[in-house]
Amino acid sequence: MFSKRQQQIIETAIKLIAEKGIQNLTIKNISKEIGITEPALYRHFDNKLEILKGIIQYFSIIMKPAFESMQKENQPIQQIENFFFSHLRILNNNYNFAKVIFSESNFQNDETLINSINIMMNKSQQKIKSVILQGQAINEIHSEQNALNISRIIIGSLRFLVIQWTMSGMVFDLEGEGLQLWNDIKKLIVNTN
Repeated sequence: MFSKRQQQIIETAIKLIAEKGIQNLTIKNISKEIGITEPALYRHFDNKLEILKGIIQYFSIIMKPAFESMQKENQPIQQIENFFFSHLRILNNNYNFAKVIFSESNFQNDETLINSINIMMNKSQQKIKSVILQGQAINEIHSEQNALNISRIIIGSLRFLVIQWTMSGMVFDLEGEGLQLWNDIKKLIVNTN
């Protein structure tokens, strides 16, 4: 989807935002960091907004294996667990990316970016909700709880954990804390009757 140079520009933009904040994301700073001229950068992206859109698209590409991991299992709870831990592993290996993408303020000043983030979040939620509904149909997941709200609990908990991790400067084991969190979520949603 992206050329090597576009990927380099996106990754550099992510690094700049993570280290210096969104206010320091300029075409000039990206060009300087990469070692190319500003006109050369404009051959790959029309403006900073296009780069920010690229970051969101790039996130979807990076997270694709997390969704694919769901399909490796038949049991709904195991599918959700795979999704949960795949996300944590991917983000654990991409600290700057986690720091940037989970800070909505980076994307709040443009309607197009807000829509892109919303579409991405809604797709994730729909996939999780669909698996929850399957689990409820076979009595693996509590059916008296609303599937949409269960998906919010799962995704929201995951999101909050990642935000805590990035804001703390990665002082705790993301995957270890994620395991404890997932085990507690399972206790809330799994039907043991």
